[in-house]
Amino acid sequence: MPFPCGTAWQLNTYGSDHNPALDILVKGNTGSDGKPVLASAAGTVSATHWDNGSGNTIQISHGNGWFTAYYHLKDAPTTYVRKGQTVLPSTRIGRIGTTGASGWAHLHYEQRYLASGDFTDVRHRVAVHFDGVQYTGTNREWPDGTSRNCSDTPAAWQDCPAGSVCFYSGADGTGTVCRSDTDEPSSACGLRKSFWNNGDPQPGYDHVQVYFREGGSMCLHYGTAEGRGNFPDCGRTIDRFHWRGEC
Repeated sequence: MPFPCGTAWQLNTYGSDHNPALDILVKGNTGSDGKPVLASAAGTVSATHWDNGSGNTIQISHGNGWFTAYYHLKDAPTTYVRKGQTVLPSTRIGRIGTTGASGWAHLHYEQRYLASGDFTDVRHRVAVHFDGVQYTGTNREWPDGTSRNCSDTPAAWQDCPAGSVCFYSGADGTGTVCRSDTDEPSSACGLRKSFWNNGDPQPGYDHVQVYFREGGSMCLHYGTAEGRGNFPDCGRTIDRFHWRGEC
């Protein structure tokens, strides 16, 4: 399922004009707005766009003609991923929202098949399968589904929104995060590793100068030997940082 491992969900097909798509919300409808949406299988982001009906929309190509589509996302569809980006089964791609023609927080989810081409639409919808179980039919509901999206868990840095710089306490890009898209006059975080823009450069946001409490500074920028900003000497504490066009 397109959600973190072990989380519980309610699945609905509704009428014949909606099936075989699923509308998914938190089990018991206790509040779905803002919950993370993950890629439900490995693939490549083939489309990120706005539609008056589906709102913020992402489509992922999984190869051999298979696609998934994710509707009504809370944030702009390029917030977490970009077109052409490779995703793992548990890569975060967005959050549940109410955008487009949606008056309540849920994820409209589709599995699609088109033997050729890199963009699909509702004509290519097929019955949804999760873990070998088919979920389809008119006005059907499954009130107690559990996500088994438990493999290939990505490092925390893959959740860093585009246009932000994210610093992590763990040397492997995990742990406590401090993120910002603006200059920070000070930071109390003891930080070891940084990533930004999911590793993709973005004009105007590809250089950030970091100053350490222990003295000295470092320029983080995409495309150097230090890649996504890995500090060669871990354990230093960041005092402040600011964006700049060039270091």
